[in-house]
Amino acid sequence: MKTILNLFFSLLAIGVLAQEFDVETLMNNGPTDKRINFVYMGDGYTAAEQDLFLTNAQDAIDAQFNFTPYQQYANFFNAFAIKVISNESGTDHPQTATDGDPDCALIPVMEVDTYFNSTFDAYGIHRLIIPGEITDPQYWDFPAVAEVLITNTPFYDQGSVLVNTPHYGGSGGLFATVSVDVNANFMMIHEIGHSFADLKDEYWAGEYYAAEKANMTQESNPSEIKWKNWLGDEEVGIYPHGSNPPQSEWFRPHQACMMRALNNTFCAVCVEATIDKIYTLVSPIDSYSPTENINYNEEIDLDFSLDLVYPNPNTLNIVWTLDGETYAEDTENISLTAAEITDNHVLIATVEDVTPLSRSYNFINGYLFSVVWKINNTVGLSENTVQKLLFKAYPNPTNEILVFDYTAENIQEEIQISIADIQGKEVLQQSFMPVDGKNQVPLNVSQLASGTYVLQIKTTAFKRSFKFIKE
Repeated sequence: MKTILNLFFSLLAIGVLAQEFDVETLMNNGPTDKRINFVYMGDGYTAAEQDLFLTNAQDAIDAQFNFTPYQQYANFFNAFAIKVISNESGTDHPQTATDGDPDCALIPVMEVDTYFNSTFDAYGIHRLIIPGEITDPQYWDFPAVAEVLITNTPFYDQGSVLVNTPHYGGSGGLFATVSVDVNANFMMIHEIGHSFADLKDEYWAGEYYAAEKANMTQESNPSEIKWKNWLGDEEVGIYPHGSNPPQSEWFRPHQACMMRALNNTFCAVCVEATIDKIYTLVSPIDSYSPTENINYNEEIDLDFSLDLVYPNPNTLNIVWTLDGETYAEDTENISLTAAEITDNHVLIATVEDVTPLSRSYNFINGYLFSVVWKINNTVGLSENTVQKLLFKAYPNPTNEILVFDYTAENIQEEIQISIADIQGKEVLQQSFMPVDGKNQVPLNVSQLASGTYVLQIKTTAFKRSFKFIKE
C-alpha cells in the first residue's frame, strides 16, 4: 500500500478543509493509487495568471522527467497542477535577511496578499522562500498547503509550490518550493531531491542541517561508508564539507552533484537513493490475472498474465516458477496445460528490477515483487496480493553485525535467512515475521571465522543468495 505524505493531523487540529480549485492533469501514466503523484501549486498567481502558472508547472514537469533517474522511471509517475488563486501577484519580501546576501537589498520591501502567504527572508536567509508563516523558531506553518493538497488531490505523494516571483529562492522540507526565476526548473529538481528522496545538500548549509542521510555521513572509512560500492566510479569519493570542524567532520560523495550546485546531474549515490524511494511507494506489477478463484478440469488450459510498468530502458526481469522450478522467463503471459495442473501446485511470477543505476550495499540488494497462485481444485490468489520485498544487507565486509535492511509488503510468512560457508555448510540460521514497511534485523556474525560466506534470503515467493566477507 502506498504511503501518502499528507498532513491529516493538521486538518484535525484546524477542523476545516481548504477551498476547492480547478485541477489540471499534466502527466498521466496510470491510476493514482498505483503511481507516484506529484502535485504542483502556485502562490502569487492571480485568476488572470493561471495560464502562466500552468506553463510554469509544465516546464517544471518536463525538466524533472528529463533528468536521471526520473527520466528512466517516468512511467511510475503522474503529475497534476492545482490552480490556486491569489488576490495579488508576487510574494512577500520583508527585507529582514541577516545572511548578507546582496540580492536582499536589491528587492524592495513587499507585502503581497497571496493564498499561502509565501515569503523571502525566512530564518534570516534571503533566498529561503517558504509557503507559509514562521510560527515557531524551528518550524514554519504549512496548514494552508496541506489543506489544499488534501482537499483537491488527496492521492498526492509529493506537493510542490511555485512562487510567482522572478527573484531567485526556494526551500525543501515537506513541500518543495521555488521561485520562477531563470533557474526555476533546476531549483525544483534540487528541492524535490530534499522533499521526495530525503537527500541532503552537498554544499555546507550549516550544522543544523547536517544529518546521516544517503548522501551525507560522518563515516569516512572506505570499507564502512554508505556509498562504498560506488567509490572510484562515477567520480564518487569521500569529500569533506570543509577543512575545519564541524564541516570537516561531515562527508559527501561527489564534488559536482545537483545537490551541491545547479546545472549538474545527480551523482550516482543520489540516483540510487531516489530509485529506492520510488520502489518503497509503488510496484512495477500494475495488475495480474486471474484475480479470483476459477474452476478447472482436465480439458481446460489456464492462462496467467501480468500487466507491468516498465522503466525506460527496460531493466525488469520476469521469472515464472512452478513448484520451485523455472517455467518461463521474460514474458508477461503463460499458459498451463491441463496435463500440467492435475495435482496441487504453486505458481509464482517474480519481477525484479536489475537496474545498473543502483548498487545498494555491495550488490546484496533486491527490488523484488511477486504474485503467488496456489493451484488445486480451483485456481486463485492466496490471501496475499502483490508481494514486495526490497532489501539490503550491510556493511560488507563486516566483523560483527550484518544488518538486514528491508521494506516488506503483503508477506504473510516468515523470512528465512541462512548463512553458509564457502563449502556449503550452514553456520547460522534466523527467521522472522516481517512487518509491512521499512525495518531492520541485525545478524550477529561475530562468532564466525574470517572468510567468505553465502547469505540466502528465502520465502515462498523469493529466494536470493549473495556472498559477503567476514573480516
